[in-house]
Amino acid sequence: MSVIAAVYARKSTDQLGLTDEQKSVTRQVEHARAYAVRKGWTVLDECVFVDDAVSGAEFATRPGFVRLMRALKPYPPFQILVMAEESQLGREQIEVAYALKQLTQAGVRVWLYLEDRERTLDSPTDKLLMSVTAFADELEREKARQRTYDALARKARAGQVTGGVVSGYRNREVVGGGGRHQYVEREIAPEARPRGRDRGTESRGHSTAPMSATVRSAGVWVRERPRRSTRSRCGERRRRRHSVRRSCAPRRLPRARSRARRTGAARHCQRSRDSGNRTRRRR
Repeated sequence: MSVIAAVYARKSTDQLGLTDEQKSVTRQVEHARAYAVRKGWTVLDECVFVDDAVSGAEFATRPGFVRLMRALKPYPPFQILVMAEESQLGREQIEVAYALKQLTQAGVRVWLYLEDRERTLDSPTDKLLMSVTAFADELEREKARQRTYDALARKARAGQVTGGVVSGYRNREVVGGGGRHQYVEREIAPEARPRGRDRGTESRGHSTAPMSATVRSAGVWVRERPRRSTRSRCGERRRRRHSVRRSCAPRRLPRARSRARRTGAARHCQRSRDSGNRTRRRR
């Protein structure tokens, strides 16, 4: 009976401009499949789990990782999990240790094809080595975060785009020698008109919807201003005050109906007294 192996691949950064064959996750899957074939294992297509452009610090929002963990219950359809290295599971010590513990308790053996060895948790030494490796992976993630923050701050000081689109502007890519991407800068969109002219157009009774549609078609994001209500605030307060008064005011009955009710109640009391007096006389 052949051994079924699963493959997990992850890449934290989004590799824009690359084809699927050139991406890192595709290369990881190919190398893991080749490693499984050399070991004599069979890799099924439904047992390939991939997370592309997802940070190693995320665990609950990774679709491939969540599918991998759910496949362990009640019984995993594979006996071996092949990865490039241990950091593919994540870059947080506690979460990685818990994931490896769940895999080993489910009877799944974890193999790392870059090191050509099995990750085990049988002895205290194995657990210590796993903790040291997870600590190094988390430290590398923290250093990468610091480098990214420093690079974005340098771009912001130079007036370059660090991400996102601003209303009335559009991003323009600056390409250097050899067609290589250098940076992105903002430029005023020629289709976007000043705010003052927009207000003047609205005051003359013309709508700005055609202008907004033109700007959207040019790839510029425009934020629509919410329309104000035609009702005045003072009138709205007055209507609320009157409605509260009407709801809290006691209900007044017509004079004739209230008088009849009072008369009926008095007659009922008189009959009760008469019946009580008759009972006492009989006794």
